[in-house]
Amino acid sequence: MQVFKAMFKIVKKRLPSAMVYIIVFVTISVLVTNASSKDNQFKASRMEISVFDHDDTPESRALTEYLGKNNDIVEIEDDKDKIIDALYYKKLNYALIINEGYAEKLKAGETADLFGNYHLDECFSTVYIGQFLNEYTSSIKAYLAMGKTSDEAIALAEEALSVQTEVNMLRVDKGGNSHYSVDFAGYFQYMPYVLISVILAVVCQVLVTMNKKDIRYRTNCSCIKNSKYTAQLFIGSGLFVLAVWLLLIAVGAVLNEEMYTGRAWYAVLNSLIFSVIVAAMAVFIASFDPKDNVLSLITQITGLGMSFFCGIFIPMDVLSDGVLSVARFMPAYWYIRANNMIADIEAFDKDKIFQCYAMQLAFIAAFVTLTLLVRRIRYSGASIGTAVKKAAVS
Repeated sequence: MQVFKAMFKIVKKRLPSAMVYIIVFVTISVLVTNASSKDNQFKASRMEISVFDHDDTPESRALTEYLGKNNDIVEIEDDKDKIIDALYYKKLNYALIINEGYAEKLKAGETADLFGNYHLDECFSTVYIGQFLNEYTSSIKAYLAMGKTSDEAIALAEEALSVQTEVNMLRVDKGGNSHYSVDFAGYFQYMPYVLISVILAVVCQVLVTMNKKDIRYRTNCSCIKNSKYTAQLFIGSGLFVLAVWLLLIAVGAVLNEEMYTGRAWYAVLNSLIFSVIVAAMAVFIASFDPKDNVLSLITQITGLGMSFFCGIFIPMDVLSDGVLSVARFMPAYWYIRANNMIADIEAFDKDKIFQCYAMQLAFIAAFVTLTLLVRRIRYSGASIGTAVKKAAVS
């Protein structure tokens, strides 16, 4: 238990920095989940627009009045600088100018140069207003061509454009029937970065600290057997990794608003295997006894490198074949491949998913083998050096 106590003293010191990753990850996941739960319906939003009527005719006033029904008309001085300032500071989305001669051109069937406008860029509001004005004037032109009067044409055009249609946004969610939605798949997609950042930051630091010469020599002089010391070290590290993984799995269940069922269990198993990979990676890195600044650099490079190369931050279908060829030599690639198949982003294939599991298990075996090799070389070298010194003294 002495080893456990010493370990968790170190864990307490490193825990605040590790919790930052978890808190940020959970916060973003909550925000994304809440946003996606509200995106099944479409609702037109009102925009802030200003209308400068240089024609001042019944036709132009009718247009201004109709625009005010679906938008907020902002009163502002007809000055270019003030209009641009209002657009820049988001007090205004769009400024419309009804050019002089609007009514006459409309009656003549002309639709060119009816309007002017001010806007900062080709954003949604610009396209929307432009499309609306085109439909409005085209409708009036059509009714006038049918022999209607200006008042009748305007009324009929407004009636036609006022028809409301209920729109429901349908999301393609192939994993929904198996209780593994697109949002849930996204949660598991970003989980590797958090696991890498948290586990490497804490476990590596614990192992490096516990393997320092003064602590190791003090332990060797105590009554604790070396095998027992090593076992407690690995069990303690394993418990921390398990705690982090269980925390993320529990948060995932809360966000999904139900316990794991169906394909979701494949994702749970996938994340557990990857957690063990990161733990084995942490032990391997710690065997080199890196300094704190070097360890922090390794953690960032490993986490971000896998995230960008393996499809965590950038979808795999966007990455080039060359990048994906390199990513195959990283465990996160096989994790994401499995996650994509579970979520039906790629065709679901149980055999291929288990192949991805097997590849990840191979990485675990590789890290364990490399760790044993490095430790044997380092400690056998140290033993030889000690023996040489003793022989020289004698």
